[in-house]
Amino acid sequence: MTIRLFKHTIWIARPREEVFDFFLDFSQASRWRSYVREMQPVEPGPVKAGSRINVTLDLLGSEYKYELTVLACERPSLWRHHSNESDFRGHVEYGFSPEGTGTRVDMSMHVQPASFYGWLGLPLMLLRRS
Repeated sequence: MTIRLFKHTIWIARPREEVFDFFLDFSQASRWRSYVREMQPVEPGPVKAGSRINVTLDLLGSEYKYELTVLACERPSLWRHHSNESDFRGHVEYGFSPEGTGTRVDMSMHVQPASFYGWLGLPLMLLRRS
């Protein structure tokens, strides 16, 4: 059973291709991705499904590093990567849709509890979702 834990939507007054290219410019990641200090592709070349990205976060004053795996990278409409949770399996997805004179970006997280703690924590996470 996979559950959509949350969905957030923003509208950006730029063409979809431009928004998607900015999204993939990892040198800009810390400007708009919460807690992200740095993102770097592990392998050279274009990012695609199967690519791995090293991520460094600042969480509660501590550095946290992990490697995410790209599940889908379909310019200019879709990005999906594995979630990096030990108690949940799932993915984070960004959809890029033209809307009016700009782009609607929908970000969602889909999870399935993978441990006892995941099942215990799921009701609390569902209560906090928006």
